[in-house]
Amino acid sequence: MTLSETTRITAADERRSARGGAFSMFVDSFDVYLPALVLPAAMAYFMPQDLPAPIRATFTTVLFTVGLLGRPIGSVIFGNLSDRIGRKRVTMLSGWGFTVVTLLMGLLPGYAAWGYGGIAVFAVLRLVGGIFLAGGYAAPIPLALEQARPHRRGRVGALIGIGAPGSFLLMNVLLFGVLETVPKDGFLSWGWRVPFVVGFLLGLVYLWHYRKVVEDEESIVERRASSTRQPVVELFTTHRALITSVFLFTCGYWFATQMSVSFLTTLLVQVLGRSPTLGSVLEIVSSIVTIGMIVVLAEVSQRIGRRALLMRWALVMTVVVAAAFVLLVVAARGGAPEWVLGVLYVVAKVVPSAPLGVILVYLNERFPSSVRASGYGIGYMFGLILPGLYTVWLLALSTLMPYEFTPVVLIVFGGLLMFTAVRRGPETHPVR
Repeated sequence: MTLSETTRITAADERRSARGGAFSMFVDSFDVYLPALVLPAAMAYFMPQDLPAPIRATFTTVLFTVGLLGRPIGSVIFGNLSDRIGRKRVTMLSGWGFTVVTLLMGLLPGYAAWGYGGIAVFAVLRLVGGIFLAGGYAAPIPLALEQARPHRRGRVGALIGIGAPGSFLLMNVLLFGVLETVPKDGFLSWGWRVPFVVGFLLGLVYLWHYRKVVEDEESIVERRASSTRQPVVELFTTHRALITSVFLFTCGYWFATQMSVSFLTTLLVQVLGRSPTLGSVLEIVSSIVTIGMIVVLAEVSQRIGRRALLMRWALVMTVVVAAAFVLLVVAARGGAPEWVLGVLYVVAKVVPSAPLGVILVYLNERFPSSVRASGYGIGYMFGLILPGLYTVWLLALSTLMPYEFTPVVLIVFGGLLMFTAVRRGPETHPVR
C-alpha cells in the first residue's frame, strides 16, 4: 500500500514538515550515537584505566546498546499514540523527553565519584532516552512523507535521511575540536560533556521549529474512523504478515549496519589502537560522502523503484562492507599507512548508510495510514533488538575466531537476510 497524496496541506506546510522530519532524524541520530563516538575517548572517566581493551570496548557497546533496547518499547507507545492522537502531539511529547535526558547524561559524575554507579545511571538514562527517541521515528517522519507529493517523496526521504550523517558530521567536528584543543585531563573531566550540552540545545531548537508544523486534524479523525481497534492490535492481526516482512528486512539491515555505524569507531580506536583523533577525522569524511550517496540513491529509487534498488544494494553491502572490515584489520595489524586505513574505513562506513533515505520511504509506503506510525516505528525499532545485542554476538563469536574479525559474520548474515526479505516484498514505487 502506498502513501496517499494529501489535498489539505499547502506546499509551504509540506516543506516545513519535511524540514521537521529531517531535523528529527538529525537530533535523533545525534542523541543515539553520541555515546558510541564520545565514550571510546572518555571511558577512562567512567571506568578504571587498567581494564583490558576488549572489556572496555564491551562496556562502551553495552552503554550504546541499552539505548537501542529502549526504542522498541517507545515504538509501541508512541507509534500507537501517533496513529490515534496525531503525529505532531507525539513529536512534541517525545522531543521534550529525549532533550532533557541528553542534558542529564552530560552532567553525570564519573568513576572517581560514583564508582560503577556512574555507568549504571548512564545506562538507565540511555534506556529512558531510547524510549522517548522512538517517538522521533513514529511521528514526524511518517507525517513528512505523508504530506510529500509522490514525485517528491524520494527527495523528501533523502532530506530526512541526510539528517543522520549530518548529525555524525557535527558530532565529530565537535569531538575533534575538543580533542585537539582541550588537554587530556580537561577532556576527561569536562570536555566530553560539550557534545551532550550541544545535543540538549539542538533538542530545544527542534522543539521550537516543530511547533509551527501543521497536521491536518481531519486525517486524525479519518484514521480513527477506519478502525475500531487500537493500531497496534490491528497491526498484529490484520497486518501481521506485513509487519513480519518489515521486521525481517530491518533486522537484516541493522545486523549489517550496526557494525559500521556503532562498532567501527570502537574497533579502530580501542581494538586496533589508533588515535581517537584519526577516528574523528574519518567520521567527518565519511559523513560528507554519505550525504552525497543518500541523495544519489534516493534519486535512483525514483527511477528504478525502491525494491529494485534495495535488493541490489543489499548484495553490495554483503560483499563490499565485509571485505572492507577484513582488509581494515589486516592493514592495521600490518602497519599500513593511515590513508589506507582511511579509505577502508570510509568504504565500510558509507555503504551501509547510503540507502537510508530510500529505506525510510520504502517502509512508510508499505503501511496503510491507519497503522503507518505503529507499523513503521515497530518494524524499524523491533528490528534493532537482536542487532542491538551485537556486543553479545561478537563476544560469542570471539570464542571461535579473533575478536577483530567477528563483525564480518554479522555483516554477511544481515546483508543476506535483508536481500531475502526485500526480494519477497512488493515494489512500493512502480516505474511506468
